[in-house]
Amino acid sequence: MAETLVRDLIQERQSRQLARRLAGREFRPRRAVAGLLAALLVTAAGWAAAVELLAAALGAGVHPLPGAGRAVHALRHQPWRSPDIRATAAVLAGLGVAFLLAAVPGRMRGVPLDGADPRLAGVVRRSALRRTLAAAALEVPGIERVRVRGPGVFRRRITVRAATHYRNPANLEELVERAVDDRLDRVEPMYRPLVAVRLSWRKD
Repeated sequence: MAETLVRDLIQERQSRQLARRLAGREFRPRRAVAGLLAALLVTAAGWAAAVELLAAALGAGVHPLPGAGRAVHALRHQPWRSPDIRATAAVLAGLGVAFLLAAVPGRMRGVPLDGADPRLAGVVRRSALRRTLAAAALEVPGIERVRVRGPGVFRRRITVRAATHYRNPANLEELVERAVDDRLDRVEPMYRPLVAVRLSWRKD
């Protein structure tokens, strides 16, 4: 009995990990255009270098590529502190950074939902999640205004700013936090964010 329970728990954990990887592949932009441009630039640079190296190995006195001779001559006779050399190095460094950014996955389109079936993946928009959490907070008696921030790319916490007309809020902040947590339990996001409640009330 215990062995079966442990096996089921392991299989459920593996299924959830597969579901998370599937959601990451499905809902992140693939940046195909940037990757294609990077591949074309690298291919062109490699082809040009291979042609020049082959010509040099065969002892050819001319450069097969137009303008390669002038570029080689300029590089040989320019000092390292030359503005042209620094500008060229800056351009190459910028291209390298662009290649790295092209390899990084884009921002996930929405908040992925939790699930144990690796064949299924769902997502809810961040704006829709904020609206449903704000609606849950407004259901608490005494709350008249709610503003929800997060989650985002770097912001894992959800901040709920609520306002009430009560002069003595008592445990109202705790009730709002509980209502938001209950709504998150119903939505079931894949990565459960932390909830911070900021309550303002009348003090006069």
